[in-house]
Amino acid sequence: MSKQSRYRFRKIDNIGAADAQEDEQFLKTCFIDTGDLQMLRDCSDPHHFVMGRTGSGKTALLRQLKEVEGRVIEVQPQSLALAYISNSSILNFLSQLGVKLDIFFRLLWRHIFTVEILKYHFNIRNEADKISFVEKIKNLFRDKQHTQALEYLENWGKMFWEETEYRIKELTSKLETDLSASILTKIPGITFTNEGLQRLTEEEKQEVIQRAQHVVNQVQIRQLSDVIDLVNKVITDSQKRYYIVIDRLDENWIEDSLRYRLVRALIETVRDFRKVEQAKIIVALRYDLLDRVFRITRDAGFQEEKYESMYLNLRWTKEQLINVLDTRIDFLIKQSYTLQKVTHKDILPKLIKGQPIIDYILDRTMMRPRDVILFFNYCIALATGSPEITTQMIKQSEGEYSRTRLRSLADEWYADYPQLIKFSSLLKNRRKVFSVTEIAEDEISDFCLTFVSDHLDEKDSLSIGAKKVVDCTLSPLDFRKEIIRIFYRVALVGLKLESYEVVSWSITGRPSISPAEINDKTRVSIHPCFWRTLGIQDN
Repeated sequence: MSKQSRYRFRKIDNIGAADAQEDEQFLKTCFIDTGDLQMLRDCSDPHHFVMGRTGSGKTALLRQLKEVEGRVIEVQPQSLALAYISNSSILNFLSQLGVKLDIFFRLLWRHIFTVEILKYHFNIRNEADKISFVEKIKNLFRDKQHTQALEYLENWGKMFWEETEYRIKELTSKLETDLSASILTKIPGITFTNEGLQRLTEEEKQEVIQRAQHVVNQVQIRQLSDVIDLVNKVITDSQKRYYIVIDRLDENWIEDSLRYRLVRALIETVRDFRKVEQAKIIVALRYDLLDRVFRITRDAGFQEEKYESMYLNLRWTKEQLINVLDTRIDFLIKQSYTLQKVTHKDILPKLIKGQPIIDYILDRTMMRPRDVILFFNYCIALATGSPEITTQMIKQSEGEYSRTRLRSLADEWYADYPQLIKFSSLLKNRRKVFSVTEIAEDEISDFCLTFVSDHLDEKDSLSIGAKKVVDCTLSPLDFRKEIIRIFYRVALVGLKLESYEVVSWSITGRPSISPAEINDKTRVSIHPCFWRTLGIQDN
């Protein structure tokens, strides 16, 4: 009896969920280690930031770390009460004046990490534990070198067993009090509102900025540096390593402008904490968020390359993705049907349009596990009651898969390009590979006129560019280059810039290009993932 005759797909069958948080059953059994996990587990390894696009496996990797290591502390941005900071009238007031709060934000992260590690290490759960902890620390470190660190811990020790949310509010409240006291002594009656800001003279504004910046710069950052040294001397057992993991920073856990400043402060704090040898802070970051953070918070002398050694870039090979697919198929089938190993070869046709079936499927992904899982799940949904997935089922599944992938791409890049879906219509019904010049000047002009009439108040770069075309301050051909550049960046298209070059994709090659590199000879390749939803001519 063939393998196929032993099972039938059921309506409830799938090979996992798109979101790692809902994929626990498959992750525990079907996790594919590409070597990245070992680097994360090594506290001496410099990789602290797990970098990748949506669906590349960042969260899955952090969850697996928690499975194999016993001392993993999860810090969730949503639970940190950082919204308390964004709602602070005085901090918002000062931010509008241009007061830099970065030092305070670094203080917050240092405090959170220090407290979480010591709280875990000394098992601090209540007031009695706190008292015992302070005494232990005093007995361990009696030298003058640690005076400031001990002083800091004693001052804040009473809060160690409180929730992180409580600690952040306390730190912020103290800063607010100090700022208010300093400013009010010079400008009595000032109100920290937009109206109050407008009533200030230029001289008063400068006085407020000077006083506020002085208070911010005096926060206990030096004491916390000493505390980090102290933590390093407390956590010495190489068999008892600690990991702090942070994920979901791309979600709306706080107002955007403040979020970017806090993420930048987090990045700097992770660098500071590398001196703690038996602890490691690991942060999952999307490329687009990191790019936005550095672009918005960039200051004089900034050098992005000095951070690159800390990036663990998640990249998947064809063989690894096939392994992901086969492992999950085997797990699904074995649960109910057979003890024999089952792979995609047992349930898929060999060829489709003359191409090996696995190549056909992977070509329509962005080489990420999530894409493979979702495409196959759509196929399974159509195969209910059948022992195999037919060519027709694959083609039919591709339509829905393609639509959801374009929508997902728009969601991923919404912060930068909220009108991406609208502009993607410029690619509809074209050949899969075409020359830049096939998007004609008149077509760009007509598109911009129609778009602007419906989106007059939009402030993103694509919308602003369209308005400039309508106002005749930007030529349609120059705007066409910008549109193609953005399509390349988000991976809607790949580009062949020179006749002697191969097609380049942002997901596997250069992450970005400049408009100046695009000319009339540039060839545009639309990603197969979007052919069906864009009506691309596959010939």
